[in-house]
Formats: sequence, C-alpha cells, structure tokens
Amino acid sequence: PGGVGPMTIACLLLNTLQAAKASLQNTP
Repeated sequence: PGGVGPMTIACLLLNTLQAAKASLQNTP
C-alpha cells in the first residue's frame, strides 16, 4: 500500500501511547 510513511506510523504510535497513558491515569 502507498501513502503510509515512517512519519505516519510514528504519529500513530505516539497517539496510541498518549491514549494508553490517559486511560491508565483515568483508571482508579
């Protein structure tokens, strides 16, 4: 597939990490 570059993957990974951190912090 075309259009998926290293930057796109890096952004997706960063977003996933931040979402995981937020969910962990919201959990009591």
